[in-house]
Amino acid sequence: MEEILELGSSAQIKKKAPARAYKDTTNALANLSIDPKPLKASISTVIAQAVEQKVASEDYLELLREEPVVLYQTVQKTNYSRPELVPDELGRILPLITDIYISRAFFEVISTALQVVVIWDYIVRLLHMLDGLEDKVKRPLLIQELSNVCHLEYRRAQMAFQREMSSRPGVAGSKFRRITSGGHSRVAIIGKPSDVTTSDPQLHYILRLCHTDTNHKDAVQWIQKLDDHNTQHADDRQRLSETQVFALGDLAIIVSFMHSLSSCLAMASRSTKAGVFFTGRVDKLNEELSQYKAEADFGDHLVPMDSILKPQAASNVLKALDDYMVERSGARMGSLYDGMLDECLEDIEQKYADAKSYLQEDMKTNVPSPTGEKASTGFRAQERREKAKTRPATASTHEITPLAPQEPETLSTPSSHLRVKASTASVFDTLFANSESRGSVSWTEFVAAMAELGFSVTPKGGSIFTFSPPETMVAGSITLHRPHASEIEGWKLLWIARRLRKKYGWSAETFDVV
Repeated sequence: MEEILELGSSAQIKKKAPARAYKDTTNALANLSIDPKPLKASISTVIAQAVEQKVASEDYLELLREEPVVLYQTVQKTNYSRPELVPDELGRILPLITDIYISRAFFEVISTALQVVVIWDYIVRLLHMLDGLEDKVKRPLLIQELSNVCHLEYRRAQMAFQREMSSRPGVAGSKFRRITSGGHSRVAIIGKPSDVTTSDPQLHYILRLCHTDTNHKDAVQWIQKLDDHNTQHADDRQRLSETQVFALGDLAIIVSFMHSLSSCLAMASRSTKAGVFFTGRVDKLNEELSQYKAEADFGDHLVPMDSILKPQAASNVLKALDDYMVERSGARMGSLYDGMLDECLEDIEQKYADAKSYLQEDMKTNVPSPTGEKASTGFRAQERREKAKTRPATASTHEITPLAPQEPETLSTPSSHLRVKASTASVFDTLFANSESRGSVSWTEFVAAMAELGFSVTPKGGSIFTFSPPETMVAGSITLHRPHASEIEGWKLLWIARRLRKKYGWSAETFDVV
C-alpha cells in the first residue's frame, strides 16, 4: 500500500510517507477490554455513545469532501483491497491495473461514508424515542427496528474487516478465495477457522471475526481473545497492517456499542420480516447504487489516481458524481437519503396506530411491508425528479460536495484562554497549525496535555478512548481513537483538531503558556 499524504504546494499536494490510518483509525488491539458481562448502562449513556459516533461519521464525511489528501488516501486503499484482487479457486485474479476500478472505488468510498452517517443518525433518533417510553405496543416496534439497523452496521463493519484481511500479502490472505457470480465478486473463507486453532491461534481469532456465522455477541470474545494473544505475543501484533487494524477498530466500535446497548435494553433478535422500515429501504437503495457503481466512469478526474490532488480536482470529481447521480437516479447522492429517516419513522407511527386499533390481531400483518413491489430504476428516478420540483430549494443535509465557507461556530467557544505549560501549548499548536507542513504529536503527549486540562482518560476497547472534561466545562466527553503507531501525524492531525474544535471551540490561540 502506498504512503499517506500531507498537503503540499499550491500546484499539487505533495506525497509523504507517515503511517496510514483512516478516520483517525486506531490500534484496535491495544488496551481492548470489552467486559463479557457489562455493567448496566443507562439510556442516556448509550445515547451519548451513539451521538458521538454520528458526529464522528459526519466529521469523516466532511474530511472526504474538504481535504483532497483524505479522499485520495481512502480511494487508493479501497481500490487496492477490492475483491477482484483475491485469487479464485484456480489462483486467478482479475486485472490489477484497470482505470474503471478507480471510479468504482471512488463511488464506493462516498456512498459508504454517507450511509454510515445515515445509519448512526437513525440509531440516535430511535434511542431518543425509546428514552422514557413505556408503551407496550410502540416500544417493541422501536426495539426491533433498532436491533435490525444495529445488525446492518455490524455486518457492514464485519465485511469491511473481511475485505482487509483477504488482501495479499497478509496474515490471512491465503485463507480467502474469490467467488464471482453475475458480474459481482465477493470473498469467502477457505476451510474452517477451527482448522488453524492450534497451528496459528491469531489467525484463528481473525477468521472467526470474518466468518458470517459470528454474530455481534460472539465477536466480543473473539476480539478479546485476539487482544490477549497479541499482548502475550508482541511480534504477532506486527503481522497486521495499518488498514487491517483500522478495520478491526471499526468493527470493535459497533460491537462495543451493541454490547452496551444490550445491557440497557432487552434487544430483539434480527428479523427479516419485522422492523425492516429502514433496512428494507437501504437494501433497495444499495441494489440501485450497485448498478450505478458498475457503470460509473470518472476517469477524466481520477486517472492517474493522484490527479485528485491537483487544485480543485477533488471538488470537481465530487460534483461530477452528483451530476452523474442526477442523470441516472434523478437526485444527487446525498439527496437520495433526504426524507428516508422521516419516512421510516412515519411508517413506525402508522404501524403503531394500526396495532393500537387491532390489538387482537397479529401486529406483523397489520401494515404492508415498506419495501413494496420492486420498481424499475427509471421509475424511481422519475419519481425523485417530481419530488424535487416541490421540495424547498435548500441544500441536502447529506451533501457530498464542499459547502460554501461558513462563519466559525461560536456556541462552544471558550469564554477565556486556558493557561498551560509550554509542553501542552506545543501539543495544541501542532494540532491546530494552519500551515501545510505539519509536524506530529505522540499519543502519550496528547493524553498528558488533555490530563493537564483536567480531563480524565478512560479506555473503552478497540483503542477507543473517552476523554471526560472537568465539571467546569459545559461540553461533554469526547471519544477519540489512538493511532496504530501511537503517533498523530499527517491528516490525522486534521481529524483530531476538527473534533476538538467542534466540541470545545478550541484553537491554537486558546492556550497561553504559564
